[in-house]
Amino acid sequence: MSEVADRAYCVALGPSLNAKIPYGDPYWPTFNASFENKSLSQPELANAIYEGHPITTWHRNHWRHSKNYELGQHLGIDFDTEDGRSSLPQLMKDPFISRHAALVYTTPSHTPDKPRARAVFLLDAPIRQPQNYVLAATALLWIFGSADRQCKDAARFFYGGKPGACEMEWLAHELPLSLVKDLIKRYQETGNHERKHLDRNYQPTNADEREVVAALQHVKAWGISYDEWLSVLMAIHSEFPGANGESIAESWADGKKGEIAQKWRSFNQDGNVSGRVGIGTLFQIAQDNGWQR
Repeated sequence: MSEVADRAYCVALGPSLNAKIPYGDPYWPTFNASFENKSLSQPELANAIYEGHPITTWHRNHWRHSKNYELGQHLGIDFDTEDGRSSLPQLMKDPFISRHAALVYTTPSHTPDKPRARAVFLLDAPIRQPQNYVLAATALLWIFGSADRQCKDAARFFYGGKPGACEMEWLAHELPLSLVKDLIKRYQETGNHERKHLDRNYQPTNADEREVVAALQHVKAWGISYDEWLSVLMAIHSEFPGANGESIAESWADGKKGEIAQKWRSFNQDGNVSGRVGIGTLFQIAQDNGWQR
């Protein structure tokens, strides 16, 4: 433990906060420019988080943005079920967390009756490519059965604990980058298999807008995997590639601001990154969730 405890890790720290910053608050530009690239030991990082300092990856030009990504040596997973599954005692029993997490702590939204927590993993070597960092974060979330789309940004930050009210367990472990690479490989292999399954079984068919909207009512945007969520968007686009289809997708998807418009521009009629997907993809997913055509 002493060897890991004395090792320095590359993490950027922001100013201590007593609460989350509201959406649209004028402080956001100042906040995004406030992170400082640090080399911290595990005790130093644990103390900073305990005192309310948010963390993110290293960035160039003193501006937190994916285009300025320099490197990342930490990964985080949020547990927000607001029940016993998100309590520190329960998380400490998880085999992966107990073996590989550096620390777990209660997040600012945590209350005793609605527990919320975060596990932080520190890598034995930094990830220097933003796309690889996103893959690593996605693969780690995948093994916990999560589809948190916020992890797609290499510039994502994590709030520290609530000063004076943070509960924390320091586990003093390190996550080997070799294990992360293996997780990415397994995640990609599983994703490719699922996409082939979609392409083989969800055949294109004709539909009108009312039928598509009816099918979407049986599919919860945050109740399916990210791959399925993306396939539903592709399916809508395959049948209605114009503004009407985008409006339908936007109403259903519950994505971040501008996320659906960006996805829409990336799709094309001849095939997408996960293969040709037709409207039958949506219908099959809807039928699996109780819809009858």
